[in-house]
Amino acid sequence: MPDLEEKLVEFERRLLKLEQEIFGRTKATAKPSLPEQDPQKLEDLKIPSDVLLALREQIRRVGFMNLILILLHFTSSSLSYSDMMSISKELKKPVSYEWLNTEFHRKKYSGLVRSEPIPGSQERTYSLNEPGRKRAERVLAGIKAVEKQANDA
Repeated sequence: MPDLEEKLVEFERRLLKLEQEIFGRTKATAKPSLPEQDPQKLEDLKIPSDVLLALREQIRRVGFMNLILILLHFTSSSLSYSDMMSISKELKKPVSYEWLNTEFHRKKYSGLVRSEPIPGSQERTYSLNEPGRKRAERVLAGIKAVEKQANDA
């Protein structure tokens, strides 16, 4: 009686033969591998230290959408969902995937951010449109004004 390993080898051989008959190929083709990208970190963004300090102090008052706009404003490239989630976690205000997958795409936010597909992947990257850049600058001006008032007092 053949053992389990012999059965497995026989099964793989039969599967390969069947695949060759059906698809006409000699080897199983693998999906093309995507270049592995390290997720971006907070220090990768070009946020000035005074802005970063003010943002950290006022992080509880900054909404998720405004936070995402600020992150996109200071990135040199675009960000994926995982980048946005990891950077927001570093700022002690984690944005969840559920929020990004639902609220982020609401009609009231349309036109602020553009998405671009990643070739060979179902993921997308996000960057600011002009209205998003202007809104991010207004939010940053508000954060700086509150910080200035706190320093003057």
